[in-house]
Amino acid sequence: MDINLPGMLGTECVRRLKTMAPDVPVLMLTVYDDSEQIFKALMAGATGYLLKRTPQDKLLEAIREITAGGAPMSRQIARRVVQYFQNISPRAPTPPRAPEVETLSEREKQVLALLAKGHSNKEIAVLLRISFETVRTYVRSMYDKLHVHSRTAATLKYLGRPRGWRASRSVTQPGTAAIKDQE
Repeated sequence: MDINLPGMLGTECVRRLKTMAPDVPVLMLTVYDDSEQIFKALMAGATGYLLKRTPQDKLLEAIREITAGGAPMSRQIARRVVQYFQNISPRAPTPPRAPEVETLSEREKQVLALLAKGHSNKEIAVLLRISFETVRTYVRSMYDKLHVHSRTAATLKYLGRPRGWRASRSVTQPGTAAIKDQE
């Protein structure tokens, strides 16, 4: 789904679609690579986010991944998500994790911690010395236990962020932007 749709923003369409069909995975395919659009789409319920310049073979791989329970993102988009979480003020107290996180098995918690750091399913498989299919099984199980439909939502629960939490942009220096918590 694109961000710019005739008559409605893609993020609003995703939000409406997820209320009617929460289990339907939505892959954003757009030209927008700014942090604000990425987070709006993911927080609306998008399961993955790719840029239109993604090569055809990578797009087909992403479609297969999303239908198998994954959440495909280009490396650049995944890096922005990771940087966002790394830029959260270290002085702020760490909020408690969502109680559902404690229902996860130790291995599911390991997989979730690696997801939260921005690792792909393939990278997690290598790091934990398990198969790619096993990682996908853990991810699907975690989504069920956490009652989420995307990596971003699972990461937010892992990090103790509330359901309605949103990212916002603020300029920190001329020509640079940082994302911060809204209070």
